[in-house]
Amino acid sequence: MFKTKIILKIIFLFFLSSNLFAENKVGYLDLEFILSNTNAGKILFEKLELDETKKIKELKLKEENLKNEENKILASKNIISNDTLQINIDNFKKKLQNYKSTKKTELDNLKKIRSDKILKFINEINPIIKQYMTDNQISILIDKKNIYIADKKFDFTNNLIELINKKIK
Repeated sequence: MFKTKIILKIIFLFFLSSNLFAENKVGYLDLEFILSNTNAGKILFEKLELDETKKIKELKLKEENLKNEENKILASKNIISNDTLQINIDNFKKKLQNYKSTKKTELDNLKKIRSDKILKFINEINPIIKQYMTDNQISILIDKKNIYIADKKFDFTNNLIELINKKIK
């Protein structure tokens, strides 16, 4: 009986002491919102959008030229010989295949450039976020999209946007 009381007291003290040291400050942030609403993020996304729009317009122009060439071949079908028509069709098919592979390569390249630049920007703001965590004694920051429900007082998104805007010009 005496031993069980001592064991229960030890267990109680153990749980009581572990709760005293478990005081960690946790917060969350909306990384997508930070990326798109900081001044540097806005500039980055505007530049990416401009480059992508320019490349897509170039690809559409090439596609229109190929459609026009296809229409010319179809229109000349009854005018030229079958051998010449077949040569024109084969050349057109090669151009079309070349265009498709070029388009795929260009679009993949645009995606890679976008993700590389966003990753570079995230790496640029990471030290600022870490410093904010240290200054405010925050142990854990979680992205908002991984949280079901939380109190707004744990949302540090706007504070981080202000800090990033001050630090990155």
